[in-house]
Amino acid sequence: MDLNSKDFVLGVPFYRFYYDKVDSVLQSLKNLTYRHNDTNWIWTGVAEDGVTGSDLYKLPQFRELFEWMNECLDEVAKDMQLTSKLIINSAWSNLNKPGEYFYPHTHANCFLSSNYYASGSSNDKTVWMIENPYFHGTNIRPCGNFYDEDSEKIYYLVHEESTEPGKFIVFPPMIIHHATPNTSNEDRITIAANAFPTGVINAGGVSRLHVEVL
Repeated sequence: MDLNSKDFVLGVPFYRFYYDKVDSVLQSLKNLTYRHNDTNWIWTGVAEDGVTGSDLYKLPQFRELFEWMNECLDEVAKDMQLTSKLIINSAWSNLNKPGEYFYPHTHANCFLSSNYYASGSSNDKTVWMIENPYFHGTNIRPCGNFYDEDSEKIYYLVHEESTEPGKFIVFPPMIIHHATPNTSNEDRITIAANAFPTGVINAGGVSRLHVEVL
């Protein structure tokens, strides 16, 4: 497994890989059932109580894909010089019908996040936003209203990533991100997957934590 690209985006590394069996993954995702999720649709395997589900990686039709994703994460762990293996601990599918989008959000309870693009137009973007350190934590706002669209470009550092079917991108989970409206006449489907170190996490030889990702 080779790392296709690594870029420092907004000051942090983003990792990209490409999977060549795009059509079979997309067909399996189309066969899933989805429920409404505010501005888009989410796989019904994610329970509304938030306690169970998010285990798309356990479905047999996606076994090969997630094995490949875990191999990608091995490369990420190697590049980060981690002493523990990274394992996917939750995954689900999101569907945007024409004109729909995904609202700004972050991912909790994980070490890193990732997104796999199964379909969509290159005109559609995933957008990551980090608060501009010049304005973060201050009440001095010389640029005007914080919520104006033009001002947002000043108060946030922004990175846009084009939708490319087959692309798998790995990024820090705490960065706010959202997806722009689906400009295609077809459904846009993606897979979100979170990962966590498994095994002994050792900090300086004294603060040890044993984690088992199921």
